Amino acid sequence: MRPEQLNFSPNPDYGTGSTIRRVSLRSQANRVDGRLLDNFHEMRCSIEHDASIVTAITGETIRIPTTACPGAVSQLQALSGLPIGTARRDFYSGGVARHHCTHLLDLAVMAIGHAQRPPTDLFYEAEVPDEVELPVPITIWLNGRLVFRWLVHQSAIIEPLELGGKTLGAGFAAWASIAFKEDQLEAATILARTWLIAVGRRYRPSDAAGQPARDNPKMLGRCYAYSGEPVKTAVMTGQDELDLRRIFDAPHRLCQNKCTRR
Repeated sequence: MRPEQLNFSPNPDYGTGSTIRRVSLRSQANRVDGRLLDNFHEMRCSIEHDASIVTAITGETIRIPTTACPGAVSQLQALSGLPIGTARRDFYSGGVARHHCTHLLDLAVMAIGHAQRPPTDLFYEAEVPDEVELPVPITIWLNGRLVFRWLVHQSAIIEPLELGGKTLGAGFAAWASIAFKEDQLEAATILARTWLIAVGRRYRPSDAAGQPARDNPKMLGRCYAYSGEPVKTAVMTGQDELDLRRIFDAPHRLCQNKCTRR
């Protein structure tokens, strides 16, 4: 679930922008590369496999909110040796996800899921406008094709009517895994995660530079950086938010070659 309130300075521009997340997946023979970019994060993850199990996994955190986040890369090694057919839900059961970076784990799970598929390139783009009072339309596109457009208010879907009342917060995975399969489930999950991080637009990350991460108790226990030993010394990086709408001219129909590449 989203934290109700964070101990950061409010963003005076909230209500005029949106949160955008782009995820690209490139599957090749015995390898899948994943990249994630949004207003607050940039990460990469690659897996190698033998068509049966994950034989190697690497990750990189490029833009992150806390100094503890890079330590989560080593947690990915727990996924090495797992069958590439492992069900998505099994990666998150039993609270295991709280020992990972949420976003890096999501990227790794998607990469492993695509290891069973023919070589292909997929590019998702999700957008969640700032929600002030009225409901907002949130969307996700796959390779330039609209997959979902949901009208949401707070955490509930209002339209389409067949999803009315479904939540984007706690309980999302349970209903979404029944309602959607494969690419649709993947798209829905990315869109829900984009809605989750959109709360960050309410604040000014740059004002929090050097602030101890533990000063936000509502975040404790949510992920690797806010757990156990890491949170004791973690401080906020204070990185500026990326305004992806301004960086890219056509945010809904981007080609993969416009996504950040390194």
